[in-house]
Amino acid sequence: MTTNPLHNSPVTLIEQSLNAGIATAQGQVEGADMGRTIPLPSFINGLSTAAQALPRQALGFATHLVVPPGTWAVTHMPGGISHIFIPGSYWLWGQPGAVLAQWVDARRQQLPIGPIEGFSADKWRVRLWIVVDFAVSDPLLIAAHRAPLSSLAAAVRAATLAYIERHSHAAITGCSATSGGMDGSAEELFQRLRDDHALAGLEIISVRLVERQGDERQIEAATAATIAAAQINEDLRVEAATHSATLQRLEAQAVVNEREHALRMAATAATAREQLLAKQAELQQATLAARLDIVMAQIRAQSAEIAHEEEIWQSEQKRLQFEWERVQRQLFEVHQTDQQLRLLEAHQGLARVEGELVLTTQNRQSEHALALAEVQQRIAEQRARQAEAVAERRAQHERSLLELHLRHEALVAEQMQKLETWRSQQVQLSVQQQRQHDRQLAGIAGAAQIASSAPQALADSGLRVLQTMTE
Repeated sequence: MTTNPLHNSPVTLIEQSLNAGIATAQGQVEGADMGRTIPLPSFINGLSTAAQALPRQALGFATHLVVPPGTWAVTHMPGGISHIFIPGSYWLWGQPGAVLAQWVDARRQQLPIGPIEGFSADKWRVRLWIVVDFAVSDPLLIAAHRAPLSSLAAAVRAATLAYIERHSHAAITGCSATSGGMDGSAEELFQRLRDDHALAGLEIISVRLVERQGDERQIEAATAATIAAAQINEDLRVEAATHSATLQRLEAQAVVNEREHALRMAATAATAREQLLAKQAELQQATLAARLDIVMAQIRAQSAEIAHEEEIWQSEQKRLQFEWERVQRQLFEVHQTDQQLRLLEAHQGLARVEGELVLTTQNRQSEHALALAEVQQRIAEQRARQAEAVAERRAQHERSLLELHLRHEALVAEQMQKLETWRSQQVQLSVQQQRQHDRQLAGIAGAAQIASSAPQALADSGLRVLQTMTE
């Protein structure tokens, strides 16, 4: 099987590389290439990778950056410029130097820490187990951090020890009225870690207290004291219930005695009330009879007065009806006169308005003609100014092009002159070096000949002369 020698030539390889780069930039990637699994990088400090230079592609003009899901990429460009990239695939073009990249873990993580052992405020030994959920919030800070997980663990231990030494054994292992408990302890640790400046670049999502152990001696003593207190409370409760029952029995007897006395007093009062009511009924009957006579007399007097007032009202109504009819007739006459006057005024107003409209129309036509002439004049002036500006810009552009062309020719002539000067210098330098080399070879040959045929003194003087000549 023969192979084409031109198939693996540099030109063919360059064409293949260009075609692959153009296909990748346009999204034309084969299914086999797209189906490759990109593994997560190895995080040396737990959260970020070491800095590494991205390989050059596309004839060295670009670098290809791949950011897997669940990570960030921090690139360090020439000149100290850093950029952050979210998951995806990127082409970085036109970078003059090496492009360094670090990958930072963006996933939410959990760090269990424990047991953390310390002494409480009342000097009892306590052990706690903590679980911290966290994530990276600033990839730049984490990429420059040497050991972020160690810093987080140290901060959690310091915060837990500070919490232990500020609270009592009972508050840590249980829950008092104002502090302690699983949730209270976790919330206090969460607030302290969130405000810790040593954890810059990390976001503390939650802190959970999953286990706690106290000193068994303190727990046994507290249990015995709790049982004793519960027994005392039970005895006190029974004694209080006995006293309460005795008081309730005495109160019930007092209520019964009071009710019997009230019934006897009510019977005596009922007898006296019956006698008093009989006397009051007799007095009320006499009073009602007298009041009835008085009311009947008042009714008769009011009936006579009402009849007189009704006669007066009827006469007044007749007078008011007559006056109203007269006023209506007068109003009708006035309305007719007013209508005639309004018609006359309307006719006069219409004539006056027609004259004013004619004058206004003539004035507006003249104003519109003047305005139209002025606008046409302004448009002509503006067009003339625009034509002048265009001609001036075109002339200025031509002058600029001519200056650039002359400057380019002068620069090319200057560079050619410098190149010729450098070439002549290099030729002269090479001729001088060749002559010096020939003189050195001739001196070495003469020295060897003199040393082989002449005495020692004569040979030394000959060597010095040859050395002087070669220099």
